[in-house]
Amino acid sequence: MHTEMRELNDTNLEAVAGGMDCRTAIAVSKIYISVGDILNSLGNSAGAAGFYGQANGVLQGACPA
Repeated sequence: MHTEMRELNDTNLEAVAGGMDCRTAIAVSKIYISVGDILNSLGNSAGAAGFYGQANGVLQGACPA
């Protein structure tokens, strides 16, 4: 099995982020974090971790450092 490796460029990152710019990604990630905080306060740490992970993924996809 042959797997081709390639480097992501800005165009590819834009496709991964679904066309979302960094400013929008920050707003969306704050919503995910808020939901995670609510779930965590209700004792659902696994659900909270899922939303925290989604917030992290949105930021990584749309806001390359």
